[in-house]
Amino acid sequence: MVDAVPAGVERKGDGVLKIGSLLPETGSLAFLGPPEFAGVEYAISLINAAGGILGKPVEYVQGDSGDTSTDTASTTVDRLLGENVDAIIGAASSSVSLTVIDKITAAGVIQFSPANTSDKLTTYDDKGLYFRTAPPDKLQGAVLANLIAGDGAATVYIMALDDAYGTGLADAIEANLTAAGVEVVGKKIYDPKATTFDAEVDEIVAANPDAIMLVTFDEGSRILRTMVEKGVGPKVKKVYGCDGNMGNALGENFDSGK
Repeated sequence: MVDAVPAGVERKGDGVLKIGSLLPETGSLAFLGPPEFAGVEYAISLINAAGGILGKPVEYVQGDSGDTSTDTASTTVDRLLGENVDAIIGAASSSVSLTVIDKITAAGVIQFSPANTSDKLTTYDDKGLYFRTAPPDKLQGAVLANLIAGDGAATVYIMALDDAYGTGLADAIEANLTAAGVEVVGKKIYDPKATTFDAEVDEIVAANPDAIMLVTFDEGSRILRTMVEKGVGPKVKKVYGCDGNMGNALGENFDSGK
């Protein structure tokens, strides 16, 4: 296809729309990958069944985003750009998108995420080529705070992973809880690559909050297991999750000890 590109970037059209994906096959958000890949593939199948674009079928190149513990996303973007894709769907993780957005937009290629929520991306210098369909963290933060306050909690402890998504959402939740008159008795920003969370959960036990807010990815199952073992699990405390951990994988990983 022939695309509008930033000044200084020259891209020649070939009349064929080629889409690349940058979604999690591996890493901490791999549990979100299957439905996201399926969505891309289904949309392309509908377009092609209707005759494609300009009478030609849309081409598709699948790619893994991994997470921020590896350079998988950067390697995948290099491959997709080398195959002359016109647009890249992804990443799911805001932090991953922030590591590759400059490379993608500098090439004059559209980046479109179905899941990024970090407020950092709202005003990012993206050359008009970055789009997302998920609302920013400030909206989810307000909704979660309203839910927690509405459930009657007077004190809350927030535990959030250390990345753009985790810290941004935690800050939004804290600000809205404070505005609602709910005391945040602790906020722990943890390393998502940690293998145990005993020390972090001990801090929750010591704070003895009415409610616990978990801003996590798949490591949330291990945090929950530790909370249960230390007597502050969902049967004892009000525990709240977020979009990053709500899915079948949370219960499955908890049951299997992952």
